[in-house]
Amino acid sequence: MGKHLSPREQRARRERRRERAFLFDKNLDHCLAEFEREDWEWALSSCGGDTAKAASQCGLSDVPQGVKALWGRSAEQARSTYRDWQKRRAGA
Repeated sequence: MGKHLSPREQRARRERRRERAFLFDKNLDHCLAEFEREDWEWALSSCGGDTAKAASQCGLSDVPQGVKALWGRSAEQARSTYRDWQKRRAGA
């Protein structure tokens, strides 16, 4: 399996890649919002890692249960990376 990165290394990687946070519904069918990396990291940290609370902190109202925040340069890339990760995880 690949190298596990520390949270600090993950943040640095996201910054280098100019990734953004994308908030999806629980089935990944719809992108509900897009956030700048710095804004999302701050909100998520200030809300103790609670995705729904962080989304509210960033101004999104009526956040549905089961939302997922994914990182990427685009919503489609973020969704694709997550689905690839799920497939690798299922095969392990």
